[in-house]
Amino acid sequence: MILPGRVRQNYEANRRVGTAPAEDSRGLLNGQGRPALSRLRFGYADVGHAGCESIAVFNALRLLDRPRPLPEIIRDLEKGGYLRLGGHLGAAPYFEPLLRRYGTRSRIVTPARLRQEEAGSAGGPDGVYLMVIWNRRWMMHKGLHTFAAERTAEGWEVFNRFNDDETSRRYARLDDILLNGRSAGAFLVIYQVFRKEDLS
Repeated sequence: MILPGRVRQNYEANRRVGTAPAEDSRGLLNGQGRPALSRLRFGYADVGHAGCESIAVFNALRLLDRPRPLPEIIRDLEKGGYLRLGGHLGAAPYFEPLLRRYGTRSRIVTPARLRQEEAGSAGGPDGVYLMVIWNRRWMMHKGLHTFAAERTAEGWEVFNRFNDDETSRRYARLDDILLNGRSAGAFLVIYQVFRKEDLS
């Protein structure tokens, strides 16, 4: 649990720092370990070490034209009880209540279904996703990683895939996202994210 006083302090400190210097031309964020993002506070930790979930939600909302400031998302994660071990282990990867707060919805999709869609002639529907993966299976404190991805006719564009990324990364297939020459891992859960009105 993050004490209310700490939540307020973090929010004010993060607002002063802001994210504008780190945003790309579309207002998206990559490379949580880079100086422009790493010093933002996240519970009793910082975004550089444990804030991937907040950046993933930020990017997904931006891709859906529902932008929210990153300091606000961090505050809502802190107040909502999402943070694990005070933020040192990131946030619990269950986002539906938070996404509803921002006028969006999500549904779980399986990697098998996405692979099946990729194998079809149409390549599967476009969409925005939150992906939770186990990145380094032999390192408990660094294993879990969450990021936003967008699927288009050209394949996948992934944001904040690695801590030092300066831009997004593009992949032809879903499994290429895991096998990037730097790490192996597994998908834990994948959410497809929608605007509320798109589900009506």
